[in-house]
Amino acid sequence: MSAFVWQLDSDITGEMPRVVARYREFAPCKALREHVRAFFSFGPWANESPPRRPVTLEVLFFESDSFCSPLFADGHASIVFDFEQACAVGGVWHQSPVRPNGKVIGPMSTVGPPSGGERAEMAGVYFHAAGASAFTGAPTCALRDGIVDLEDLWGAAGTELATEIQEANGAARIDRLESALYARIAVGRAPRLTLDVPGLAAWVVRQRGRLTVQRMADAAGVSRQHLTQVFRDCVGVTPKLYCRLARFQSGLVYAGCGKNIDWAQVGVELGYADQSHMIAEFREFSSLTPQGLAAQEWFHPFIERARDKRHWALS
Repeated sequence: MSAFVWQLDSDITGEMPRVVARYREFAPCKALREHVRAFFSFGPWANESPPRRPVTLEVLFFESDSFCSPLFADGHASIVFDFEQACAVGGVWHQSPVRPNGKVIGPMSTVGPPSGGERAEMAGVYFHAAGASAFTGAPTCALRDGIVDLEDLWGAAGTELATEIQEANGAARIDRLESALYARIAVGRAPRLTLDVPGLAAWVVRQRGRLTVQRMADAAGVSRQHLTQVFRDCVGVTPKLYCRLARFQSGLVYAGCGKNIDWAQVGVELGYADQSHMIAEFREFSSLTPQGLAAQEWFHPFIERARDKRHWALS
């Protein structure tokens, strides 16, 4: 799969703009694809050899680009490692007082205000729906709306892994993280599910959330109540909320598009009852209105994902 490359808009001057940072997503190995959607990294730009593993998304940042980012609700878990550098306004990297650490971020149904003007150097992994528990050792439903230190779940191994990834360079960080996850799943696999929850979740994403719980239950051959219980236990959110989140995230394609948008028509296309319904849901899942998202150029992996048609076709 070829990389989807996006360059944030920068001021046009007589000189070639200087790239100061790069965000990339990487495909997992075959053994982890059932659970892992992608690995990712954000760090200083370096003119290095192409990594051996496929790069599925690359975003380049220039000196004048903003690192301000909204926070979005999401029905998936992830693991994020922050390191001892951060990039501030103007593309200046500086040492951060934060020691290398790993955190498990559970499915989020609520959010806070947008993050500040700088972004830490980081690496991590995005899990598919119901994919995290095989590695975290904790039920995903117990992680909902929470952020847990990896050390609390893995013990000293979590701290050691953060240090090892910090000391690696470039794509080697992703290789080390992938090896750690592979070792975890090789020791003990998650119990077999009574329903194809990952398949149902992928169907929701392909449909951009425009499914009812009853239709999902009918497809699975179970009652709505049984589907809701199993789905919530495995994914961390109910199927209804997962559908709402998928619909909202499909609307992120309009982020940074400017002012001349027919929001009434957008609401219809996204499947909202009316424009006020859409505005309320965007506020709930991003703390911003649709117009607030459209009026400013943001960076967020979910926005880049919404712009990439492959995400909606291959989920």
